[in-house]
Amino acid sequence: MSVPALVVATVATTLPSASASVTSTASLTDGVNGVVYASTHVGDRTIIGGEFSWAGPSTAGAVPVDGTTGVRTSLPRVNGTVSTAVRDGSGGWYVGGTFEFAGGFVRNGAARVTSTGTVTAWDPRPTGLIKAIASVGNVVYLGGSFTSMGGSARNGLAAVDRVTGALLPWNPGVSGTVSALAASADGTTVYVGGSFTGLGGQARANLGAVGNNGAVTAWSPAVDGPVAALAVQGGTVYAGGSFGNAGGAARANLVALDAGGSALSWSADTNGAVNALAATAATLYFGGAFSQAGGQSRSGLGAVDLASGTLTSYAPAVDGAVNSLTVNSTATTIYAGGSFTSAAGQPRLRAAAFTSAGALTAWDPRAEATVSTVALSGGTVMVGGDFSMLNGYPRANAAAIRADGSVDPTWNPSPNGIVYAVAATADGSRVFLGGTFTAVGPSARTYLAAVDTVTGATDPNWQKAANNTVRALAVSGQTVFAGGSFTRAGGADAIRLAALTVATGTPVAGFSANANNTVKALLASPDGTKLYAVGGFNAVNGASRAGAAELNATTGALTSFAPSAGGAGIAAALTPDGTRFYFSTTSNRTYAYDPAGASANTPVHTIRTGGDVQAIGASATEVYVGGHFTNLPVEKLARLHAAAFSVSTGTATAWDPQPDGIFGVWAISVSASTVTMGGDFLKVGGKTQPGFARFAGTP
Repeated sequence: MSVPALVVATVATTLPSASASVTSTASLTDGVNGVVYASTHVGDRTIIGGEFSWAGPSTAGAVPVDGTTGVRTSLPRVNGTVSTAVRDGSGGWYVGGTFEFAGGFVRNGAARVTSTGTVTAWDPRPTGLIKAIASVGNVVYLGGSFTSMGGSARNGLAAVDRVTGALLPWNPGVSGTVSALAASADGTTVYVGGSFTGLGGQARANLGAVGNNGAVTAWSPAVDGPVAALAVQGGTVYAGGSFGNAGGAARANLVALDAGGSALSWSADTNGAVNALAATAATLYFGGAFSQAGGQSRSGLGAVDLASGTLTSYAPAVDGAVNSLTVNSTATTIYAGGSFTSAAGQPRLRAAAFTSAGALTAWDPRAEATVSTVALSGGTVMVGGDFSMLNGYPRANAAAIRADGSVDPTWNPSPNGIVYAVAATADGSRVFLGGTFTAVGPSARTYLAAVDTVTGATDPNWQKAANNTVRALAVSGQTVFAGGSFTRAGGADAIRLAALTVATGTPVAGFSANANNTVKALLASPDGTKLYAVGGFNAVNGASRAGAAELNATTGALTSFAPSAGGAGIAAALTPDGTRFYFSTTSNRTYAYDPAGASANTPVHTIRTGGDVQAIGASATEVYVGGHFTNLPVEKLARLHAAAFSVSTGTATAWDPQPDGIFGVWAISVSASTVTMGGDFLKVGGKTQPGFARFAGTP
């Protein structure tokens, strides 16, 4: 694969306006957290295949969601991890973590987000990680591992104005990392927990207290391990973490401390870390990475009755760590975020909500990766973490995008390896997948499978598959053509080319063809009589063919079409009427042929790109190409990874969507009303659209 050439400076050129009306601006649709290598249109859906584990809307790591449904209400767009969030008292939140931008503004690790998802002017400018925030009156306290705030030295602790974010004089400092902050009810004392040995110049083991004047108090519980969570209720301070002793007593990971810093008599020891605390007037809820608490079974979640100090029956159980808890104002709903994937025996991906009795609610945000914080403000919950997609679905290497741009929640075949090729029957009843997988869902399927278009269920009649990677698929009538690097398919010998029946996947009688290297693209002619194969081969059926060949679709015999210009082939496309056949090569050239024309073996025209073309799609008037090129050297035009050309003349059009990425575009498909694109890109035209993009119009 050749290296992309340098971008050629754009010159003043009047481009032909494409006869197509496809916009260069991608529609807002769901995407994937990986690479899309193949796509095809089936009815009003686009079936995509590739290498990914999740499909859904791109949200980044801070998303306000409805407190009842978990559906996002706005999108502040934070470009990194959100570790902590607290309500700001005005319906919004203060958020902290490791990020550079929020809502399009420079915000280095700390931002304020309103209830509508707008990022305000609040900008404290820490230089380092924010792990804890506490808001008290007109002051916001920040804790973490930073070394400065607002341009002034601050070691792990700082106080800023709640409206402007301006730095305040409060400056106790800490000799380590602050992971938790909590304030007394009157706001005069700030409790500081983390992993440190000194606070405000005085010896404090992982937990201490500072007055709102910046002076360290005498309160010194001496905790022998990191403190990860704090809560204050009445005159009692509750601390959770990874410790064995606190306040002068043996306490495993959870402790209640009095005003003198001594441990209270009640004990709810856990056998793993306590990462989160949330207190109401009557109950302390705790979450973490434990399976027992107070000698009883408690998987990740538990609660203590504050009046008696005894463990309650609250035990909803999650299958992974809980990192954050928040409780609504009526103490009837407890929200949890973490790394779990089920709660109370039902699927809940890293975020869940429970009643005060421990029953699971319908709240289901579905996060792609770890949730570090949940913070309720009004009826909305800020969900933050290191995920990039929320409200999506786990999808292993294959997914369907509906007409409204959302992931189809019912179609989930789940191949366990890369999908390089997808194709569908004309009636849309079945989708065929090819790639490197060895199973599709619960069924063993090696490299090739048929699945139901509606349910994604594996077709039980397709079982023999292939013995090596399938890179290309095409369907014509009752035949599925497959290409790749295999030597057997459908239970019979097939050297990189095979014709299989749609019904059972067994070899089509009478078809025989082979290639001497990998087949990467297959196309059936509109009338079903011809099969076009493109790949790294230089011979098909023992005859010389430089990267492209035309075969009889019934017998596999070569036709007289033998392109004079070619090379190692990569991608291919046909116009709807079959009069133009395009294929790209590793020489950064895409050739257009008229296989039935008077000069069939001579290119009609040649498209040059400053890098490989890895995907081609064609309409009657335009050919769309995608790859890892950055320019069109003949036209001296900058084109990042995607371009379009006139079918009749081969000249570039104005279509310029600019997908980014390393290799850019790997798949293009054209329908009557859209062009869709897949690849390793994260943005299209500067706007976030990971892995998959759709362009509306008439191609």
